[in-house]
Order: sequence, then structure tokens, then C-alpha cells
Amino acid sequence: MSRRALLQMAAVSLFIAVSLAACARPPQGAPPDSPAFGYTLHIDAIKHINDDPDQVVHHYAKAISDEVSQALLYDSDAPNARLIGIETIISPRMYAALPEDEKPNWHYHKTEIPMVNARLPDLNEKEAAAVVTKLEDTWGKVEIIWEPKDFAPIGFSITRPQSTPSAP
Repeated sequence: MSRRALLQMAAVSLFIAVSLAACARPPQGAPPDSPAFGYTLHIDAIKHINDDPDQVVHHYAKAISDEVSQALLYDSDAPNARLIGIETIISPRMYAALPEDEKPNWHYHKTEIPMVNARLPDLNEKEAAAVVTKLEDTWGKVEIIWEPKDFAPIGFSITRPQSTPSAP
């Protein structure tokens, strides 16, 4: 291998190492005008990973509008947890407007919440009950971008709904 090629490879390796080190530092908090600001509602639930239904998935959620919320899904609640997916939560009105072939990808939270042993570890019992009441009539779609058992993000999957896709 030529000296030039070795120097280029070393430069690329150094760039990757510095980039990874910078990414490994925990964020100091997103500014209020950042899209990352506000993901503070912490929900733990199982049955979100198709191949490992006992894996606890840590949701950090925020409302985007009156009809849409989003949750970032992590494999743990440790500072170095991996972002493994997202859950989009929509209103009954939005669910009703979805194409029929899309609806099977969504789960009804009133049925799903008890099935996934959902917990809100940062809230007291009364606060958690109020949040669950607000979530019960919504629909969620979980998209996994990194299977926790994999060493890197490989492929993409939509979690098979654990609840029946019908609402009252």
C-alpha cells in the first residue's frame, strides 16, 4: 500500500474516532427552540421488540400537536442508551383517516397499555393515572431502527401490534 493511501486511511480513522468520541458525550440539554427539547415523559413498556418481547423499551415522549405525539425509544435509561426506534401516537380522528392497508400497523392504546406492563417511573401514581387516561384513546405505531441484540442498526421493522386493531 502506498504511503499516500496509508496517510489517507489514518486521516479517515482519526476523523471517525474523533466523531465517535464527540457523539459519545451525553447532551447537556436541548435548547427550548430545538426539536429535541421536551422529550421528558418517560414510559417503560415491554412487547415492542418482535424477537424479544420481554425487552423493556424506554420511551421519552412529547406532544407535537393536539393530535400527534412522538416518543424516542431507547434500549435502557442509561446515559449511553441506544436510540432503537420511534413511536408515533395519533388521535382517533387521524387513525380513522389512515388508508385501510396502513391500519394493521397501529395499536390501540386502551388495549395495549395493560398488555405491555406500561410504567411511568418518573411520575407518582396520580400523575401516571392522568397520563394513561389521556393516552387510552390514542393509536400508536412503533418503528424499530436498531434491534437491541444487533451490534449496529441493521434493517428496519414495524413492531407487530400486540393489541387488536379495533376500537370501540
